Amino acid sequence: MKKTAMRALDLFSCIGCHTIGLGRAGIKTIGFCEINSWRRARLEEIYPEVPIHDDIRTFIGIQADIVIGGPPCQGTSVIAAVQGYRTGESLWPYMLRVGINVGAEWIIVEQPPGNAAWEAEVGNDLSHAGYHVARFVFGACDVGAPYIRRRVFLVACTSLARLEVAHSAIRPSIARVAREAIARCDWNPDKLATLQVDARSADEFDGGPKSKERRQWIEALGDSNPPHMAEVIGRMIMAAT
Repeated sequence: MKKTAMRALDLFSCIGCHTIGLGRAGIKTIGFCEINSWRRARLEEIYPEVPIHDDIRTFIGIQADIVIGGPPCQGTSVIAAVQGYRTGESLWPYMLRVGINVGAEWIIVEQPPGNAAWEAEVGNDLSHAGYHVARFVFGACDVGAPYIRRRVFLVACTSLARLEVAHSAIRPSIARVAREAIARCDWNPDKLATLQVDARSADEFDGGPKSKERRQWIEALGDSNPPHMAEVIGRMIMAAT
């Protein structure tokens, strides 16, 4: 009998980069949650069959094996602290509620590094909810990207044994994802050089619609990790399944 694919809810979905990565690992996204209307429209174009909710605070969700997301970090990040407006406010409690309500075996929380107190709070919340938690830190550069972008992934599972297997799979998963990215020429300098990123080609000078669309894409990409990073986590989970 054919095994049913693992199902994921992609929260704080942005333009779906986590979903792309999980999909490469063999995990199917069955629901999005994204508050930005422009980003929801992009998700609807790419994944017309996947339902999209607009607000994590009212999201009920449907039964899923995995919940993944990076709660917006404007109130918890190092940059917020440097600029003097770290409030500690976070949408994390709503993400945890969704994970528990849908019966997720795995909850993956992604954040920039540098906020040990917030990470400890998330870890404690997960532990009290019956999850075992492991912390992983790696960067886009580790999967071949021409930039660093280090991120923390708190990976939680209801099974300690499965989490231990996933933990042992991180190095081979990173190596595999990096090899496959090279084979696809994902980071080919010649391909990247063809992108129209100068102001004139983007219609920046007159503030036209092309300029507004470009800003939306730049902001969305700035809020996103390359799909390869979620693929690493997905392959770790699949190794433990």
